[in-house]
This record gives sequence, structure tokens and C-alpha cells, in this order.
Amino acid sequence: MVAAVLAIKFRTQRHVLERERWRILIVASGAVWALVLLPWAVFGANALAGQSGDLRANALVIIAFLSALGWVVVPILVTGLDDTLEPGRFALLGLSARRIMPGLTVAAMLTIPFAFFAAIFLILTSAWRDEGAGTMLVAIVGAALTVVSLVFGARVAAMWGTRVLASRRARGAAVVMIVLTLALVAPLGWLLFSEGLDSVLEHDLPVFLNQLAVTPIGAGMAAPYAVMLGDWWGAAWRLGEVALWVGVLWGAWRANVAYALVNPRFRGAGTRRRDDTVIASARRHAVREARTPAWARTLLPRRSTVAHAVRARLLRYWFSDPRYLANMLGVLAFPVVFLALVMPVAGLDARWSFVAPVLLAASIGWGRHNDLAYDSSALWLDVVSGRVGVAVMRGRMSAVLAWALPATLVACAAVLLWSGLWEISAALVGACVGVLGLTLGVSALSSVVFPYRAPAPGENPLGAEVGSVGAALVAQLASSAATVVLLPLVILPLALALVVDPRWAWLACIAGFGIGPAAYIAGVRYAGRMYDARAGALLSAVT
Repeated sequence: MVAAVLAIKFRTQRHVLERERWRILIVASGAVWALVLLPWAVFGANALAGQSGDLRANALVIIAFLSALGWVVVPILVTGLDDTLEPGRFALLGLSARRIMPGLTVAAMLTIPFAFFAAIFLILTSAWRDEGAGTMLVAIVGAALTVVSLVFGARVAAMWGTRVLASRRARGAAVVMIVLTLALVAPLGWLLFSEGLDSVLEHDLPVFLNQLAVTPIGAGMAAPYAVMLGDWWGAAWRLGEVALWVGVLWGAWRANVAYALVNPRFRGAGTRRRDDTVIASARRHAVREARTPAWARTLLPRRSTVAHAVRARLLRYWFSDPRYLANMLGVLAFPVVFLALVMPVAGLDARWSFVAPVLLAASIGWGRHNDLAYDSSALWLDVVSGRVGVAVMRGRMSAVLAWALPATLVACAAVLLWSGLWEISAALVGACVGVLGLTLGVSALSSVVFPYRAPAPGENPLGAEVGSVGAALVAQLASSAATVVLLPLVILPLALALVVDPRWAWLACIAGFGIGPAAYIAGVRYAGRMYDARAGALLSAVT
């Protein structure tokens, strides 16, 4: 069964590369980037070899901790996991988890990220080469177990995250857990702000590293130091702890695979509805339009029935579809990380807090660069409805604005209340509105020009579609380049108001409220026209 699973994996990847050969360039670029980093790992290992044993252990524990965070966060918030061997796709074959897990396990080890991290960690173990063969053997075993735990941890985190997002009850429990986690982390942030980075590094960081070294995350990398001190029992129980952790993660992954094989689509029970809210909303809008006097229709802005129906459909997605919820949680995470970690660690003053709402607005808008692909099942309906591209794009983007604009304004108010810099409030609000409008306008165009496959409704919202990684990189690079070029138009006046003179705030306000909405309207209109011109290509690209 292992050979069959691996054959499916490699054959699928080969077909993708044969069909779209430009992806070979992306794979080669990633391999070159990995090879460039390997000499730096050798340099770091040589530098650590000349340090004391406790410093070497602490440095390797920090690397293991950061790698564990990356393996959990990056697949969930950025790239997704490789869905070539998505367990749900084997459901129709009647396979059991016991038969398929060996193949999935071996396939998880035959990936470029695993090979890269395995090479990096094995190179870092050479920092213990002067301490004897026993220490080196323990270091190699600890590094190997740590890398395996990274792979299994990423699989478990992604699959559990999928199941949490799919169930309304589980989403409620997740929100409670997030609030409790923030309540536990808040004292750490307050400590960083109050005592300063130097004090934390001197007094608190060693305590944290000592505790981390006895957890499954850092125990494998700290075991060689125990051997160096002659504590073979300490090294043995540390390696045993990591091995047990690997077994627990593998068992949790196996349980999720078993669930996926009998529940191939992660869907919650939902709620029983007696009518279609999307159709009802469109009908109410049509009735209101019919009852509106003729003189009012000429004066008041109008939204077409098509745009209203699309907006109602997307609003339903944003608050019930796990794929959209995952995107929403992802964009909200970056400003929180900046405020809670980057600012206190770097010792930045209160003015830097203005970056958080700007970052929130930019991440929300940029995150919709592939908006059409997430609605692939309804895209057919929109295309066969005629040349309604402008109305469709207007409805899609207005659904984002319905929650993004209030969230951005709330973030602005919170930052102003915390910093007390009310004299620059106009600059902050204007810049955030401008950033949100610019990024949404760019994303509207990008979603039509550079669409790529995304998880279909009901599928793993944290997965990367087979063959879509290369196209995703192209779309992300293109939208990022356009965003970087345009954002200074609205961000620069805010920076001048913060650094030079608060009177620049009014220019920032005028620029934001002028450029942002104009870019949003222009982007939606041009995207709608291109939508009509490329309807067939869009269907083939995202389905």
C-alpha cells in the first residue's frame, strides 16, 4: 500500500509539472534558495561549536521552538498543506486508516520542506562534534525526532483547524480557547512593555528557555547538553519524551485520517433553514427598487439586483463557510502579532502602534487577491447570467467592506485610545480607508487576471490545491508588487504626520478618503469588464 500511495503522489506531481512547465522554474528556485541557506547553517554550527554548552543548547532550543511555530502557522495562514494525498479523496475506495497511514507517513517525509529542515537540523548537530561520539549520536537522534515532530504537528494542526472551522459548536469553543490564550499571554506582553527588552532577556528569557528545554519541543535539542554534563539519564528521558510526543502526534493524525475517510467533507451540522436567505434578500431588494419613486432613483445611488444577490451570498459565506473564516482569522492575526510581540521585543514607542490598523487594512484587502476561486461552484451561475461582471465584482467587494471597514475603524479607535495621539486621528483613519480601498481594488483585478485553484466548498480550508502553489506564488507576487507601489500614496502622509508635523494629518486624511474609494471603484469596474471578457478562462482556471 505504501508503494501505491507514493505512486499516486509522484504521478500527480509529474502530471502537474508536465501540464504547466513553468512550475519547474518555481521548484528549481525554491531548491536554489534552500541550497543557499545551507552554508549559513554550516557557519552557524561552527560558530556555536566554540561557545559554552549551555549557550549551544539554548540556541538550538530557540531554533526548534521557532521552527515548530513556523510549521504550524505558515501552512495554516499562508500556504496550506499539500493536498495531493488528502485522506478524504480515498473515502470511496473503502480503505481503512490502518492500511493508508504507512503510505501517508512515508509521503510526508518525501517533501522538500522536510528534506530542507532535516538537513538544517543535522548540520546544526555538528556544533557538538567536539564533545565525543556519544554526544553526537544523541544530538542526531534528538534532531531527527524533532524534525519528525514538526511534520506530524503541522498535519495535526491543519486537520484539527479544519474540523474546528467546520462546526459551529467547535468554532464557539475555539473562540473561548483563543480568549483564554490571550488572557494567559497578556501578562507576557505587559512584562515586555513594562520591564523592557534588556531586562527580559537578562532575567526572564533564561527561565523560559530552561522550561522549554524540558518540553517535547526543545527536549530533543537539549539532550546533548545533558550528555555533555554526564547526565545520561537526563538525555534518555528527554529523547524518550520527544519519541512519545512523536507517537502522540502520529496517533492524533491517524485519528483525523480515520475521521476523514468516513466523513470526507468537513461540514458541520449547520442550522435548519426553511427559506433561502440569499434569494429572499434579493427579492426584498427588487421590491424596494420597484417601490422607489422615479425622482429618487435619479438622485440616490443604486445597487443592481445582481450585485445585491451576490453580496448577500458572500455575506453568508463570510460568517459560515470555513474557508472564509480561515481567511478572516488569518488577516486578524498579523496586527495582533505586531502589537503583542514585535513592538515590545523591538522596544518601539507608541507611534509604531499605528502600523497595526494599517497592517490590518492591507492584509484584508491583499488577502482577496484570489477571491473568485473561493466561489467556484457559484461562478457558473454568475457566468451564465449574462454580462454582469461589474455587478458581480461590486457585490463581492462590498461584502468584504461590510465587515472589513468596521473592523478597521474599531482597530483605529483602539490604537488611538491606547496611544493617546488623538491629534493624528484624522491621518490614521484616512490612511486606513485609503489602504483598504487600494488593496481591494488591486485584489479585484488580481482575482480576475491571476486566478488559481482554491479549496472547493466543503473541502479542507487549510489545504493547498494540487498544482496551485506555483500559480499562487505568481498571483501573490503580482498583487504584492502593485500594492507596494501604490500604498505610499496614502501611507507617506501618515508617516509625515507622525514623524515631522501633526499638520500633515489633514493631507493624509484627504489623500486616504480621495485615493482609496477612487481606486476601489476603478478596480471593481475594470475587474468587472475583464470578468465578462475572460469568463471561460476563469471557469477553467478555478474549477
